Amino acid sequence: MAQSSVSRIVDYPDDPIELLKQLLEAAAKQQPDSLQYMNLATIDDEFGVLNRTVLYRGLSNDKCIMYVTQRFTRNYKNINANTKCGITILLPQLVLSTPDTKPHTWQVRLIGATAVELPDAELDALWSKEPLSAQIRDTIFPCGQPVDYDELKAKHDQFLKDHLEQGHSLQRPSTFTAFKFVAQRYDFLKVGVDQIADRVQYRRQENGQWEAMHVST
Repeated sequence: MAQSSVSRIVDYPDDPIELLKQLLEAAAKQQPDSLQYMNLATIDDEFGVLNRTVLYRGLSNDKCIMYVTQRFTRNYKNINANTKCGITILLPQLVLSTPDTKPHTWQVRLIGATAVELPDAELDALWSKEPLSAQIRDTIFPCGQPVDYDELKAKHDQFLKDHLEQGHSLQRPSTFTAFKFVAQRYDFLKVGVDQIADRVQYRRQENGQWEAMHVST
């Protein structure tokens, strides 16, 4: 027999970032070796809306989601031209430590998000966390340019060989940068199998505080 029920988000905190942390921590416990990704959408003069799946980089000192990029990329140019961005984090089959232990899919959206470039003083810490493959890419690889694979691989292999022989850390290139996203709303959606989703939306008030409420899907 067909079933239907309504999902419910309960005991959510006053601050949206605290709820986001709960979800990300639960996902990390379930898949400790996995990385968390998010979808980033920007406005492009040539193609209109462009979106890409990027790595979630954690939170800034003032609890904003961060994104690492290069200043020569199209996404950096898009953000500079129009700082309004769309961010979505999808967390499928997530089990929280609540009485309801069934898996649910969660979607977290940032609404009215404005990108703010981080100051140079904060970039070294982010660069030090980059894996070697990313540091090499950021140093010698072009972005979005037609390339010859064999030439590119030979360039990579020689660069890696020289780096390992020298034994020095790679220096952060001047093109390496990062953004934080300041959102007007955080939208959390929870849904299970044969369920109608529930949403809790946090809306930033004029005094900077958050107002949380259930909204229909």
